[in-house]
Amino acid sequence: MNKQELIEELECLVVSTDSVDYLQGANYAVEKAISLAEQLDEPKKVVVPKFVADWLDKHKSVAEIIDLFSSVEHATDSDGFIAENWKYSGEFYDWLADDADTLFTLCDAIRYGYEVEKEPRYYVKLPEIGYMRFGFCIPVTESIEEAKKYTEQEIKAIDERYWAFAVKVVNE
Repeated sequence: MNKQELIEELECLVVSTDSVDYLQGANYAVEKAISLAEQLDEPKKVVVPKFVADWLDKHKSVAEIIDLFSSVEHATDSDGFIAENWKYSGEFYDWLADDADTLFTLCDAIRYGYEVEKEPRYYVKLPEIGYMRFGFCIPVTESIEEAKKYTEQEIKAIDERYWAFAVKVVNE
């Protein structure tokens, strides 16, 4: 709902003239107006990857965003990406260069705030053994509900070979 729709809704409010208690009608009108105002669209915080949030923590102005996009052009030629001309991570460059809307995303993050994208989590499911649940007396379980969820880094920190058995957690 936008402001115009709210105004139209408020204009359509009818307080019955049959009402014995005028105050009840006025209270109803106020409650209805508040309920409608709560439905107004508000800008949502932008969700960005951690490396973008790290950059935004240090760079808060729109001018710095424009400078960033100039540096993307400077780090690109007809052969592609030139790492020597880029002072940030390659991952950050890829994110910026991948989508034409990243300029708007960065501006919206500065205007409305941002949230850091949640890192994907995984179960470790070993064939014929079960799901890993480190930290328990019994380190495996057949129940997915009892399985521990890990980030990619956590799994690889335990043992790189477990990454081959990672199963992405859905609906988290």
